[in-house]
Amino acid sequence: MFDFSSVPVTDICRLGGTLAFNIDNGLTLSVIQHHGHEIAEEIQFRVLRSHQKHLFLGGLKKLGLDGDMSDAVRCAKFHVLSNYLGGLRVRYAEEASGKAWVVYDTPYWIDSPWTSSMSGAVIRPEMMYKTMAAWHANNGPFLGNNRLAFVLTQLVPRGDACDAGYFIDTGRELGPSERLQFEWADGLPAGLELGPPELDESVWPIERQAKAWRNFSVAYVGGRLYWLIDELGEAEAARLFEHAFRLALLQHRERVCEALGIDDEPGPLRAARIWAGWHASWGDEVEVEQPSDDKVTGIVRRSRLHEVGEFAPPADRLPALMEQVVAKAWRTVIAYDSPGVVATASGSIAGENAPWQFTFQRN
Repeated sequence: MFDFSSVPVTDICRLGGTLAFNIDNGLTLSVIQHHGHEIAEEIQFRVLRSHQKHLFLGGLKKLGLDGDMSDAVRCAKFHVLSNYLGGLRVRYAEEASGKAWVVYDTPYWIDSPWTSSMSGAVIRPEMMYKTMAAWHANNGPFLGNNRLAFVLTQLVPRGDACDAGYFIDTGRELGPSERLQFEWADGLPAGLELGPPELDESVWPIERQAKAWRNFSVAYVGGRLYWLIDELGEAEAARLFEHAFRLALLQHRERVCEALGIDDEPGPLRAARIWAGWHASWGDEVEVEQPSDDKVTGIVRRSRLHEVGEFAPPADRLPALMEQVVAKAWRTVIAYDSPGVVATASGSIAGENAPWQFTFQRN
């Protein structure tokens, strides 16, 4: 019923990536608010370490980094290319000394690389220590090279202009606590020739890159939900998810309409179109029917949130409680955007209660 195919794939994927980045960051900020920095930082560590386990070695091959190069260069190029494909602003440099640099540029990525905000002001340096310790500093063991270290030289939460550091083969065996090192005095060396990532466009055309932006960020939502459940329990994870999802809907309601050309008057059709547009931006598949002027129904046939991170098949599926709180968030936002329209949901994406169905009806 709704066709968003006229929207350029880069625009719709950037929209989906922004929405997912905002939900993911909203979850982190909510954990900080209700449970403190330490819990949020531990969850960040688990998310990143888990993603490394599932994605690092396969990603090296997919990005063509399994050839003849030093491990320091291999790792730096991996983080530059993979984060670039996630939409982040990154640059790379090599030095004759063997240092291979990764620079995460500002505007800062913590909320979304396309919609910069001040939410990074909440993040402590310890959050970034956990981030880098979870993945960057743990690459060596995955490669069978315990001499490899990642050295941080700049962090935005410390007051620096960007996040930066380099990989280096130290030439000696390192213990676990030595794989992440700090050399704040180094900063970014004068004359360091930083350059953008180099992607083979015959392998990574812009349409494929755009879908990678979206998938990257949606995967973080799934991964963070998994570890929130593990750390805080399903009920508390659901409460925080509802809050973050609702805020993202409210913050980006007008952006979704503008990006997708939604200009209907308030009512069931407009409500359903916003809902379908959100799903389209994430690469989901929905079916929409309008049996009357006062009612529109939509069925989610495929949900990328159910297929990413630690919920990717054949793992256990996303708990149905998370679907229920998504529906509650939609109910609040639709009532605000189209007064008099009620959004209800039933069923689930899979199993005996399938399908997951939404109804938008004039009260």
